[in-house]
Amino acid sequence: MKKTFIHYVALTCGFVPLTQQVLAQTPKKEGTLADKVIKVEKNLKIDITGANRIFERIKVAAPPANHLTFNYSEVTVPVKMPEIIPQVYLPLNPNTENDKLGKYNNIVRAGLGNYGHTFLEGHAGIVTGQTNYHGIYLKHNAFGSGPVRNDYSGQSSNEIKAYSRVMLNKIRLEGALDWQRRGFYYYAYNPKTDFDKEQIFNVWNKIGFNAVVANANKSAKVDYVFNTGLSYLFTKLKAKEFIWQGDLKGSYPLTNELSANLSANVLLSQAQDSTTTYRNLVKVIPSFKYKVDKFSVSLGLMLVASRERSTQSENFFYPVLSADYKLLNGLTLFGGFEGDVTANTLTGLLQENQWLAKAVTLKPTRKVSEIYAGAKITLDNALTAEVKGSYAQYKDFYVLNNAKADTTRFEVLYSNEDTKVHVTTLSGRVHYNLQDIWKSQLLVEGMMYSSLGNLEKAWHRPTMKATWSNSFILKEKLLVTSDFYFLTGLQAKNYVSNTEIKLPAIYDLNLKFTYFINDQFTAFVSANNLFNKKYERYAYYPTQGVNFLAGLSFSF
Repeated sequence: MKKTFIHYVALTCGFVPLTQQVLAQTPKKEGTLADKVIKVEKNLKIDITGANRIFERIKVAAPPANHLTFNYSEVTVPVKMPEIIPQVYLPLNPNTENDKLGKYNNIVRAGLGNYGHTFLEGHAGIVTGQTNYHGIYLKHNAFGSGPVRNDYSGQSSNEIKAYSRVMLNKIRLEGALDWQRRGFYYYAYNPKTDFDKEQIFNVWNKIGFNAVVANANKSAKVDYVFNTGLSYLFTKLKAKEFIWQGDLKGSYPLTNELSANLSANVLLSQAQDSTTTYRNLVKVIPSFKYKVDKFSVSLGLMLVASRERSTQSENFFYPVLSADYKLLNGLTLFGGFEGDVTANTLTGLLQENQWLAKAVTLKPTRKVSEIYAGAKITLDNALTAEVKGSYAQYKDFYVLNNAKADTTRFEVLYSNEDTKVHVTTLSGRVHYNLQDIWKSQLLVEGMMYSSLGNLEKAWHRPTMKATWSNSFILKEKLLVTSDFYFLTGLQAKNYVSNTEIKLPAIYDLNLKFTYFINDQFTAFVSANNLFNKKYERYAYYPTQGVNFLAGLSFSF
């Protein structure tokens, strides 16, 4: 009776939010494109007020075709929309017996869809011994046409990654070499205008290397993991950025209840556009954690050194406090206080919004303080829920808005030096698992921005976003996944016409069907933007309408 009641409550919680709100943000869909030089007229004022707006559709990450697995991460501002395409997940445990693909380490997926959509994804790996693994991964995802004059808005995305994992006696080593390419058009223009489409084409390439050195000795007192990476990004608009980043986490137990911890992060970057900017950011957080059965608390101090070439070095100190208390069986309360500094890089901004203008301003954003509190609930190991509220203050808070000289491109705007932007956030999530037949997760987040100073409004930042994702197994042969998104509160400003734009709320429903023909073959069909809403995540860039992808997967 108890279990039946819990399942009824979970089912109710799942369907009620569907009538309310649900989210995402967008990595971009792309078509096959040619490389040619772009000519930019710096003094030209471009305004597209009233243009027929068309934009790329939202994409969402679905679970792997042969795995009924959810791996959700909290959505943070600004919204990032994962892709809704078949995914190859690199195996963490290639010899897992319960995995439907446990005896196959390699897979190829291919598909075709409307808008000239071509998709290819593959992974080939070699297992050596019980723990060592080496592999190569590739992906091609392209749209030959888009929502504006067909090939004037196609987009393409390609990636190749080679990686290796080796377990020595006491150390785990990992390494990966990766190349990514993304091509796209600045297609937010009046489609009646006649011009060579190469004038609005851009492409960026990113070459990266990542390595991990971690403790593999379970009996060692000191536990640690060190990540480091290099990346080099260059665009057709002659922008370049080199980044080196290192991250270290370590822990040492002083007693059974008390441990000493150290976290450190270093970022060195050089961005080159119309000028060259050298930037350094170093963060060190020593802390102590005390943990007993029902209570744990961590107290530390974040030491930050930030250096921009155009300014003097700045040093900051932030206390870092977090605690949780198990009030009842299945109910845990938590809270904390912290500050932070985030380096805003060209690489990160392009992945957030690919339609950036030339010579965007780069500077770090400082979270002066954040206080948060919440509760986690677990019922019958089937239903888990979390609610959280936070209040934060930021300096150099940034937003993305249509550029003043060319509204088809975007610039980065920061709050002025004497302004502390206030952001209040209330979020919640519910996760339900019915005997691995139905898995459902709802994420909802509401934000309120105040004391924006010179920014006027939080341009292109949502006030509410949510996502509801489900996965169903039917008769052990058919996997059905769905994602429903809602995003609202988006505003923008056209500085050419000096008018504010209130963007309509975004609703997006996506379905995917995967049929297991046998252990090696699967067929899949995905249908996206089923409401056929040509919404705009960014002003003047509407999405594609209903689009689909159908294909086959082969494991070997």
